[in-house]
Amino acid sequence: MSMSEDVISMVRDPFLNTEEACGYLGVPKATLLTWRVRRPGYGPLAVKAGGRLKYRLSELDRWLSAHQESFSEDPGSDEDPSREVVRTRRRASRVRGAALGPTDPR
Repeated sequence: MSMSEDVISMVRDPFLNTEEACGYLGVPKATLLTWRVRRPGYGPLAVKAGGRLKYRLSELDRWLSAHQESFSEDPGSDEDPSREVVRTRRRASRVRGAALGPTDPR
C-alpha cells in the first residue's frame, strides 16, 4: 500500500475519540467505559494510541449491527407462542420507604 492509499483508508474509516464514539452510539461516557472495564468483550473494540482510546467508525458500525434488534409496530402480533416471556419484579424504592419514616404502633 502506498502512502496515499493509507491516507485515503484512514479518511474512509476515521478514528473517533471516546466522546465522539459516545455521541455516535448515543450512550454516556460512563456506559462505554463500563462495557470496556466491567464487561470485557461486550463493547466495541478500541485501540489505545498515545495513552487514549480510539474507536474506528467501522468498528462502531459493526458493533451496532451485531447488537441490533428488530422491533415491530405491534409487539403482540408476531410473537412466538412457544417463546418464554421473562418478567422482572419491580423493586420498591429505598428513598420512598425512607421518606415515610418510622410508623407509630399506637
